[in-house]
Amino acid sequence: MPELKVKYELDKFIEYIEKQNISESTKRNYMTMVESFLEFVEGNVNTDSVKKWLKKIKESYKPTAWRQYFVPLRSFLQRFYPLVYSEVVEDLKVPYKKAEYEMINYLDFWKLYEEAEKMAKKGNEKYVLLVGLAGLLGLKSGEIVKLKGTDIKGNEIYLENGNFVVEIVPPIDKWLKKYEGRDEYLISTSEGLPVKPSYLALMLRGLQKKVDLRLKKPLSVEILRNVAVARQVIAQPSLPYVMDLFKYSSTKTIEDIARYISESGDLRTILSIEVVDNLNPVLEFFNKLSIPVRKVGSAYIVSRTAYIKRGEKFSRLNTLFLVRNLDKWQEFIENLGYEVKRRNKENFFIFLVGKLRVAFLELDEI
Repeated sequence: MPELKVKYELDKFIEYIEKQNISESTKRNYMTMVESFLEFVEGNVNTDSVKKWLKKIKESYKPTAWRQYFVPLRSFLQRFYPLVYSEVVEDLKVPYKKAEYEMINYLDFWKLYEEAEKMAKKGNEKYVLLVGLAGLLGLKSGEIVKLKGTDIKGNEIYLENGNFVVEIVPPIDKWLKKYEGRDEYLISTSEGLPVKPSYLALMLRGLQKKVDLRLKKPLSVEILRNVAVARQVIAQPSLPYVMDLFKYSSTKTIEDIARYISESGDLRTILSIEVVDNLNPVLEFFNKLSIPVRKVGSAYIVSRTAYIKRGEKFSRLNTLFLVRNLDKWQEFIENLGYEVKRRNKENFFIFLVGKLRVAFLELDEI
């Protein structure tokens, strides 16, 4: 009976989605949308039935509304019907108007951070706190101006009266830890009062001039926050995971940033962390780049093994980064303390992180 098929398919999806680290509202939306699909196809999930449902949605709604139906279906098909998903993946793409995002690349972000850290070492810590809180932790202007040392507990920041928790990551951790438990605003006036969000914008414009960073729009907390979102997208978790992490109500912004990385960004990565004797140097390396390595239970995410051709032979890699501006990346990595191996005129370099073989490969289109 169709009713039983629908119930069976929906129940297994609900069991799966309940275990995911996404908000309750997102879970409810996913369940509702997948249920509407299953009822339409009467529980018969195959390539033809999926395409018929997609045709119905496309004929009934404007492209701007397709995403709310397609994203939950992607999740369902990828988990339970990967072969069907491979047949309809092109049909599930949503036309989009390119967002006019003003974003900065990874290397430019580190220029800002390093300049702010130089100022902090001379006694003015406000700038490194601002760049780190926005660009590494993804905090909003309103959250930053309200932040006190009493909100910092261990390796976490508690916002909204403890209802929202943000994990503290290197290298901003050493500056934030100094304020832990202190009943004072991290960024304040000379009288110790909280500053207004507009003051943060003025700080960033001054910092932007210091490093001669050319942007169409003035540097802002929102632009830096997009860097924090991008580093999560680079680490390849699901869009709903990133959406929930930064409290977005839809996947549109996350998808736009993911497209920016694909079309205009300067860094992508293929993670392949295999079994190693000591994971500490691996985690330390990714911490230096502020790219999260996702831990699931007692395991770390594994993607695929990569190989790169050196002369007539192939060299086996564990992690491959695709970048633009290879020379600048080489300088950056060497400044982090790693010994890089690169032959004359090669468009890549290789180095060791513990026993992990890491390569940076230059591509004009990434």
